[in-house]
Amino acid sequence: MNTWYQQNSLKKLTIPQSIMLLSLSIFLISATWLIVDPVRAAESQSRTESNCTIGMVKGDQKAECHVPIIDGCTVAQFPGYDEPWAEASKGGATSCQFDETKTDWKTSIVGACEACKTEQCTGRFTVMFNCSGNVPSVSPAFPQQK
Repeated sequence: MNTWYQQNSLKKLTIPQSIMLLSLSIFLISATWLIVDPVRAAESQSRTESNCTIGMVKGDQKAECHVPIIDGCTVAQFPGYDEPWAEASKGGATSCQFDETKTDWKTSIVGACEACKTEQCTGRFTVMFNCSGNVPSVSPAFPQQK
């Protein structure tokens, strides 16, 4: 019996089996990290975005829109940078940017597009918000049933 045990208990893994085992291990470690650190898990999911869109036709000289500021949230910063996490994009022959004179990133966020020189133009202003203050505290206990 000892011979059978020695021959069958020490099998070598093939390369695909080794890769699969390594991938499974990394997944389990990552999943465990999220469970062990629920505050970080909650914060990582506490961002949302707000946007406004401008539609223009040829001959329109200027247009602006106000990005709604979400109650209880602050403008997020792109990881590793000090600037607000925001993007201005456009379609058609126009130029679009955040209006620096009307935007303070706390009470007012205004996007503006210059004259439209093609049949149609669009501008889209998107701002990412950090709403970690709005996330309820994480409790490992289940809610009580009534």
